[in-house]
Amino acid sequence: MRAIAACAQVDAPVEDVYALLADLREHWRLAGRWVEPLELGSDGGVVRLRGPLGLTRTARTRVVNAEPPTRLAGEADAGHTRAAVSWRLRSEGETTWVTLQADVVAAGAVDRVLLALGGRLWLTARFRTTLARLAQHATERLHEPSPVPVG
Repeated sequence: MRAIAACAQVDAPVEDVYALLADLREHWRLAGRWVEPLELGSDGGVVRLRGPLGLTRTARTRVVNAEPPTRLAGEADAGHTRAAVSWRLRSEGETTWVTLQADVVAAGAVDRVLLALGGRLWLTARFRTTLARLAQHATERLHEPSPVPVG
């Protein structure tokens, strides 16, 4: 199956972007309302994925490869449907290009139909929104004032 992917420029150094993504709690915040964390551990968790028309899937996720500061990869397993998900970061000075990609490794019959009928486009749009939130969040963190020591 074809990959589902989106790419965006983030105006922050690659190390800062990777540090943000290394905290898995941030992934669910960046994804917005279409991903609800149910359980969260240091290397994965269980999430509820919300799709159009009230469709939902529960997926177990886990990190399978971390290569600071350029790659973070994981797996999502939702029953008969499994995907390999990766974040690839490429540094260009103080800017980072981030690619978010999902490769559907196996899909149940219903999910194959949903992907063919627009699910792939819908997921690509969600990835773009996630990357836009990442860019905004990383820029805000970069420009946060440093705490002033008291005393």
